[in-house]
Amino acid sequence: MGANDKPAVQRRPALTRLRVLLIGWVLVYHLELPLRALRGLGFLEGVALKGYLGVDGFFLLSGFALVLGYAHRPPEGFAGWRMFMRGRLARVLPLHWALLLAMVAMVLAAMAAGLAVNAPERFGLRDFVLQALLLHGWETTSQFAWNYPSWALSVILAGYIAFPPLLAGVVAAPVALLWLLAGIAAMGLLALGAMDPGLQLNHTLHLGLARFFLEFIAGMVLARLVQAGAVARWAATLGVGLVPAGLWLGIDAVVVAGLASLVVRAALQEGQDERGVIHRLGEASFGVYLAWVFVESVLVLVLRLVQPGLAGRLLLMAAGLGGTFLAGWIAWRIIEVPAARWLAGRGSARRA
Repeated sequence: MGANDKPAVQRRPALTRLRVLLIGWVLVYHLELPLRALRGLGFLEGVALKGYLGVDGFFLLSGFALVLGYAHRPPEGFAGWRMFMRGRLARVLPLHWALLLAMVAMVLAAMAAGLAVNAPERFGLRDFVLQALLLHGWETTSQFAWNYPSWALSVILAGYIAFPPLLAGVVAAPVALLWLLAGIAAMGLLALGAMDPGLQLNHTLHLGLARFFLEFIAGMVLARLVQAGAVARWAATLGVGLVPAGLWLGIDAVVVAGLASLVVRAALQEGQDERGVIHRLGEASFGVYLAWVFVESVLVLVLRLVQPGLAGRLLLMAAGLGGTFLAGWIAWRIIEVPAARWLAGRGSARRA
């Protein structure tokens, strides 16, 4: 390796496949809220209604994956930060903007057709501007508007902005301090969850940034511990058991600790197979998450027309799950990937 060479980024496909599990859990949660297809099924219903914690898994993964990618080639100075942000924004903004405009078209078409739009005040200009700029998760609004799942993308943007200085601190920290930081993050999540026992960690437009940064930094710390060889595979495997334990206890922070262990266990998984449908859906998870509102709109229309029984609701849940994955994959394939490649090419041309 030459003096100017940097270590190659070690790819961990199991982390990409883990995204499918997490996004699937989020979708089941959103489907269960209107359908109540699992009502009365005890623990299974409880698991579905805790699906918002799949987002917490993504927050952990965001910090974890960024450290794996940049610990050996950190963005340096303002120029490095600018290049880092350009790459991040090139990946997320085109699809976000495309689906936001598609949402505008859908709302206008519904109004033109004389269809009743639920809570039309959600579709105002101020909230559109905040969402287009991805500022709506920064304590700037109190109502879910337009493509409302993108609140998570808004707080992740804050993480991108803060990532280079956070990375410098995490890389310089000794192992003992990293473990201390992980413990502080866990205590912070317990405290956040205890603020409102009914809401627990399901904070979004309010306190969503606190929820995110506790988990984002925890993910970064865990990635450094994995890189340092300070986490045994057997310990991560045992830690995954905190997911069902936390669900049984009804403590979100315990579930998140289990999800953190699951992320670490996936990172320690051997094998580099990047083929197959599951892997592709994992790559498309961002599109799947943002495409949900369009499937939800169809679902709301169906429920206005019919009142299905249990079998019908389960069928609608399966159709909604499959339809969202399909819509997200299409959005990823025809918008996210081509736009990212085009913008990357323009950036390379400028540097040349």
